[in-house]
Amino acid sequence: MIFFKFKKELEKNRFYHANYARLDVIKKQVEEEKKMKQPRILVIQDISASCRISMNVAVPILSCLENWVSILPTALLSTHTGKGFEEYTFLDLSTEIPAILNHWRSLGIKFDGIVIGYLGSVEQIKLMESIITQFTTEEALIVLDPVMGDHGKLYPGYTSEHVEAMRELCQFADVLIPNVTEACLLTETSYPEKPHTKEKVEPIIRKLTNKNKKSIVLSGVSGNEKQVGAAFVTKEISIVHYTFSEVYPGHFDGVGDLFTSVVAGFLFQEHSLKRANEVAVNYISRVVKRTIEEQIDPLYGIAFEKDLMYLMKELKKETSY
Repeated sequence: MIFFKFKKELEKNRFYHANYARLDVIKKQVEEEKKMKQPRILVIQDISASCRISMNVAVPILSCLENWVSILPTALLSTHTGKGFEEYTFLDLSTEIPAILNHWRSLGIKFDGIVIGYLGSVEQIKLMESIITQFTTEEALIVLDPVMGDHGKLYPGYTSEHVEAMRELCQFADVLIPNVTEACLLTETSYPEKPHTKEKVEPIIRKLTNKNKKSIVLSGVSGNEKQVGAAFVTKEISIVHYTFSEVYPGHFDGVGDLFTSVVAGFLFQEHSLKRANEVAVNYISRVVKRTIEEQIDPLYGIAFEKDLMYLMKELKKETSY
């Protein structure tokens, strides 16, 4: 009797062990399939036709980081709107967006992630909520660069109404990547004088995290007179971390777009925010240095193309974080 009871228990244990082993195999297969699957990413921002900026940098960077990229242009401009291009053309694409979305809806298209950049009107900002809720998968990651201004001022055409709408949109994002000006606008904080040291920006970051409970990456932070970089804090851990690189003289349009694209690209590939921030800061340093050394006019943006291989190599590196 005892023998048969023992035999029955043994068979039961074998059954459990066999099933656990099978589950382990299935789990590994799911993990491998997940690694092989390309995240389908939607980029929402403007096209500056002749500059290395906005959509023109987001698509190649996200693509070289092994993401499947779709685009939803918000506006078509002849150039960017910064100093040196006072007579740029601007075509608002708001009227075309509903037709695009209706077609996508009929095809059942869903995205694993969205990167939101320049939005040309309050109506476009308000439209983002329905796009996020209707066109994303269950675990989609939403990255928002709340483009509104720089150097303590709003960009041309932006008003307090835009700022208020952007504050609302922040509630639907998982990761916010503002510059110091935009962080101040979102938190109703006075713009601090440069350099934007830890002592000056950390209270702003705290206000932004308390307001939104999101992961935050703040660009344009200064370590000292010879260092510039970014600060970040995750929604899980409130400690502010910093990454710095060398400061180069001059003004470089498009740095923010490049930075956001790299951070988002690494996050979509399931790298940590620390890793994404580190690579993005180092990449910006490399391409700014190259732009200066090769005497490329920064008016049209930064020479980012030759260093895309650097990003691809960094993507494949094994790290402990």
